[in-house]
Amino acid sequence: MKLRYEFTIMDMGDEYAAVPVGDDADKFHGMIKLNKDSAEILEQIKDAPDPMTVHKRIKEKHPEMTDDEIGHMLVDFLNKLVREGLLIP
Repeated sequence: MKLRYEFTIMDMGDEYAAVPVGDDADKFHGMIKLNKDSAEILEQIKDAPDPMTVHKRIKEKHPEMTDDEIGHMLVDFLNKLVREGLLIP
């Protein structure tokens, strides 16, 4: 699992934005609007080898969430990234 582009995540108050950096700024034009949960997942994907690692890290940061809640959130977001060609499974 790897992101196709390198992004930095910017906190814009009520929402977040993922902006390409480095050479990828020439390949991907624009930004991705994110909510707090998807920004956190995207940040974790940067150095996580697989979805289970992302799940574990989110569970550690948010013990109030159930495994199912985290799993559904991850599946939905990861599928969106794959559909848009931003995540290499």
